[in-house]
Amino acid sequence: MRRASILIIALAFVFIGLVRPVAAAPQILGLVAYNEAVPLNCAYGQCSAELITPCLQKHRDNPLPGTAYQFHGKCEATLVVTDAQGRQHQLAARDHLRVTTARSFTAVRVELTERKMRELGGVKVALIVSDGMSLVPEPKAGDMNPISPEEIDYTSAFLRVEADRWLHGTAPRTVAARIVNRMINNTPRTGRIGTASWQSIWKKGVNSEKGELRAAGREQAQEIFGACRYMVGDVGQFFSMRRCLETKHDSLMVDMNVDYWRAVTPDS
Repeated sequence: MRRASILIIALAFVFIGLVRPVAAAPQILGLVAYNEAVPLNCAYGQCSAELITPCLQKHRDNPLPGTAYQFHGKCEATLVVTDAQGRQHQLAARDHLRVTTARSFTAVRVELTERKMRELGGVKVALIVSDGMSLVPEPKAGDMNPISPEEIDYTSAFLRVEADRWLHGTAPRTVAARIVNRMINNTPRTGRIGTASWQSIWKKGVNSEKGELRAAGREQAQEIFGACRYMVGDVGQFFSMRRCLETKHDSLMVDMNVDYWRAVTPDS
């Protein structure tokens, strides 16, 4: 009888663990609009790119790496598919791309398989991100504090609009973040590239940020690039240029996010 009672209690604890409430939904993220289509680089069967994503909601938890998100906005994010003859056609990105956080709230990874790209008739793909877009975490069954439609509307109508002041334009940190993001997307997700290729990465990153108004941002990005050259090539603090750039990018975005939160928080 005693053994039966112990078994019942043990099973009860297992059951409680199985029905434990799902953690509350994480933050809604902003999505930076790009002046150019963002290429998805293909390797090992996957085509992917990172996009800059500031956090719009300070009161919700940061997303864990790999948290799934969905596009949200009045405009569509567009997947541009290019075939072997150079012809292009456009599709709604939400129907074909998987969106997950790369590390936390500072960047997301958009991806599809190379097999899917071929099924769509393409040999390469790129993404066009429109103005005013956000990313909403995919809903989960059992969420005790899900994101409501009203919360999405408020975030889109006010917080997202305010965030645009930090995401667009020629402010030094904004320009630097875009340059560093491009450099990240021009390095492989795994492994390392030779030091001889580093300068090419810089040129690709900075090429779209010309003009005197962006000079301070280019200088800040160049300081980051120089620091990574030293930390990767000279002292071996990071395994690869990409790992260093990711760390610098995330630090830059956290600083920008703190300023943004202060701007939208009364009496801050």
